[in-house]
Parts: sequence; structure tokens; C-alpha cells
Amino acid sequence: MREQEIVESIALSRVKGLGTKNLKRLIKEFGTIADIVNDSVKGLSSTPKIGEKLARSIKNELDIDAAEVIYQQELKKGARILPYTHPDYPARLRRMADGPLVLYYKGSQDLNPRRTLGLVGTRNPSEEGPLIVEKILSEIKPYNVVTVSGLAYGVDACCHRFSLENGLPTIGVLAGGLSDIYPPSNRSLSKKMLENGGLLTEYHSGVEMIRENFPVRNRIIAGLSDALIVVESKEKGGSMITAQLAFDYNRFVFAIPGRVTDEKSRGCNKLIKTHVASLLESVEDITEMLNWDLGEDANLARQGLLFDELTESEKRIVDIMRENPRVHIDQLSMLSKFRPGLLANLLLELELKGHIQSLPGQMYRLKP
Repeated sequence: MREQEIVESIALSRVKGLGTKNLKRLIKEFGTIADIVNDSVKGLSSTPKIGEKLARSIKNELDIDAAEVIYQQELKKGARILPYTHPDYPARLRRMADGPLVLYYKGSQDLNPRRTLGLVGTRNPSEEGPLIVEKILSEIKPYNVVTVSGLAYGVDACCHRFSLENGLPTIGVLAGGLSDIYPPSNRSLSKKMLENGGLLTEYHSGVEMIRENFPVRNRIIAGLSDALIVVESKEKGGSMITAQLAFDYNRFVFAIPGRVTDEKSRGCNKLIKTHVASLLESVEDITEMLNWDLGEDANLARQGLLFDELTESEKRIVDIMRENPRVHIDQLSMLSKFRPGLLANLLLELELKGHIQSLPGQMYRLKP
């Protein structure tokens, strides 16, 4: 991707009120970031649902010079800058209506792995909490997953630490810039994660880490996770927000049940009771729900498998798309009769295998 396009994307990401939905509309209308930046207020406002007010904001607030400064600062710190249109932008986040316009990333892990697992929970776990996290990660190890969490106190830190101990890549999603590690006690852990995993954020260096950033950050954790596990949680808090977001994004959500008298189990029990989460008793509950097979080479996803090597469910999706060259996810759901969570997982698998391509507006097509 051209440097100028990255800089222009950073500038667009700083325009108040633009957001991913509107950017998708503009990309669909204009084709490229450069065409959006260079068009007039009249041209931009003619795009459906953009309007003159937002079009004027785009033209008036677009600060290419400030974006260039951010771009150079992040490069000096060793960060990769991934705009929404970048080919390495996480496909899982691209499917979200509110995915970040720009991501800043440091690490060794590809952001489009075949399998991901998010773990969240209380910042003050019981003695049993870390043991549960350790057991889950040691048992999931043969399935070659990449774990995701928020690098906070408690369950988050346990997720990252035990992932590294089990040789699993782990990604920490931050609520501030890449150099703003909070809590400071996790700085040493964050450095180890760069060697087998990475750090990801939508905030460039210099953005103040404020309380409001944390629930916003949680949508990235939810969106990156094929399945999200809540280990221990009170009835209200960040983990509950993340679980609800994952449910809304049609991700698989699991919760560890606990005693009704235990305050740190009330959130998990509520998620199960309200059918937001499935009860998790063993790793088999995850692998069976997501149809993960043991021992598959995770690198196969990058090699483009032959049609005969697809699962029956994947073949079903491909057959539908052969009859419908460009198909919306809602139509795929209706024709395939797959539940939303499973369909989203199958589409991601096919995209990572190189068989299909996601298009703006939740449209899909077979790759030529």
C-alpha cells in the first residue's frame, strides 16, 4: 500500500463522525481513499447517507500534515499502520460494522490467523480463576489457536502469560498507544508478547488513555475472537460488555459457571442464563461448537486448499456463491440455513483459505 494512502487514511480516521460505516459507503462510491480525499463537498454529500454536514466535516477537518507526523512517529517506534483498506487488516474486524478505520500494530503474529480465542474476566480473580485459564490454554494448545485479550490485570494477564508458556501466540489489545502499557506491571509481559504475538490498538501514540477508551477497545477483542470465553466476572463490568459485543457480532461466547453465592460468578451465570453464552465445561465444548479438527496444519489456510479438501459446510457455501456471483451475508444465511455464528466462521475460513473475497457492504464473491 502506498505511503500517501496510509497517511490519508490516518487523516480520515481523525474526522469526527465519519466512522467505518460511512467510510465503507464512500469507498463503495469512489473506489479509493485518494478519490475520497480529493473530491468536493458536493461530490461527497451525494453519497447515500453522507449528507452535506459530514461532507463539510471531512473537507474541513482533514489534516494531512498532522497525519503525516503521526505516520512518521509510529514508523520510528517500529509500528505497522494498517488502514481499513490494507490487505493485512484483520478480516475479522473488516466484517464488523464498527471496525476501526486504522490500526497500529507491533508484533510477529499475522493478524489473520486461522483460529482465534478470546479470554476475558475480572481483574481480581479468585485462586481458581488463573487455574481455569491455564487448564483451558494447555488443552487448546494442539488446535494452534491465537489468543486475544486486553493486557489488563487479572484474567487478561493470565491469558497472555499462560499462552506464552504453552507456545501459543497471543495478541494484547490496548486502550492507548503502543508505548502506553497499562498497568505498568505488564510491561515485561508485553515485550515477550512481541516475540510470539503482538500488541494492537486503534490509538496512535500521544492519545491520552482515558476510562472511555476501555469499552471501545473491548469491541476489538470481541471482533478478533472466533470464540470468547468469560472466566470470572461480576454482573457488571468490561467482561460483560465484551461478551455482549461478541454475541452481537455473531461470535461464539462461552462462560465458566460458578456458585450462585460467588460475586465473581454472577456475570458468567447471567450470561448463561440469558443465552448470551454457552456453558463451558471443557475445551471439547469449544472445538465441537466451532467444528475445529485436531492436528490440521494452520498454514494450510494460507495455501489455498483444493475444493475437495473443503468441509461439507464450506462446499455448501461455495456452491451457493457459484450460483450468486455477488451475494450479501443475509442472503447466504437464508440460502444456507446456517446460524449466524457458524456462517461467519465458515466465511472467514473460506476467505483465509483463499476461496472467497469479502467486499464492502457485507457482500461476498468467489475469488477469480
